[in-house]
Amino acid sequence: MNKLSAQDFCNALCSCGLGPGDIVHVQSDLRRIGLVDSASNKEAMLKFYLDGFQDVLGKDGTLTVCASFEDYGRYGTPFVREESPSRTDTFSEYIRTRPGAARSMHPIMSVTGLGARAEEICDGAHYEGFSYDSPWGRLHRANAWIMSLGLGPDQGGATFFHYVEQIYGVPYQYVKIYTAPVIAGGQKIKRSFTLSVRYLDFGINNVPNRIKGLLVERGAAKIVPVGNGVIWVARAQEAADIFMEMLGEDRYFYLDKPPTFRQGEIPMDGPTGPMVESYDKAVAND
Repeated sequence: MNKLSAQDFCNALCSCGLGPGDIVHVQSDLRRIGLVDSASNKEAMLKFYLDGFQDVLGKDGTLTVCASFEDYGRYGTPFVREESPSRTDTFSEYIRTRPGAARSMHPIMSVTGLGARAEEICDGAHYEGFSYDSPWGRLHRANAWIMSLGLGPDQGGATFFHYVEQIYGVPYQYVKIYTAPVIAGGQKIKRSFTLSVRYLDFGINNVPNRIKGLLVERGAAKIVPVGNGVIWVARAQEAADIFMEMLGEDRYFYLDKPPTFRQGEIPMDGPTGPMVESYDKAVAND
């Protein structure tokens, strides 16, 4: 079985359009790519990929990864910025633990950066996971490369598009307030953290290929072979513009079909049953 060489990986990154000084946000499934050269264990394999990115991006480049700690939202486990592991993928946890890495504060939509602009992208509390001033908003404004490494158009690895849905206002999402502790530098953060999350059930199923495939068709994204897999990559601003164009035509464009919401089970539907309060009745004087 052929192994991916360091030169071939760097060539693939260059074919994506990456170059010195760029910012690239990576979500990955490295298993799909296969074996890599000169890597006898997991640590060596992860270093292989980081070395390749750093060779192509140079000293002025920046690599970011999604470093979600899903235990926080699911089980109420406290989030410790310096210790809580990334659950997103193996490569993101590796980047999180590198010397000099900067991790944003949000416990679920945390982003870790490594390189020249890591602090610029990831610094600050970011109390709302997908807000304007979150790392996702900063990646958008910096026109970063959005990359799915080992994940083609029909696979996931594109959390950036949930950020776009949130700023567009897709109505299957709502703001959730989290109460478990968030700790940074040994201190508990006293502010509340929120995240735009989607309702469960109601037939809500993502279809990544609807936007990832469309961007390839429009020439706004590339698919580059690498090892036994592929790299999918696009620029943040053009990808967001095209996605918002599609959301303007169909706000559930990212789904296989619109949600099957049931009257009264979604807060914006209003109350059911007999009216118990009327807000237009006269108010008695004190």
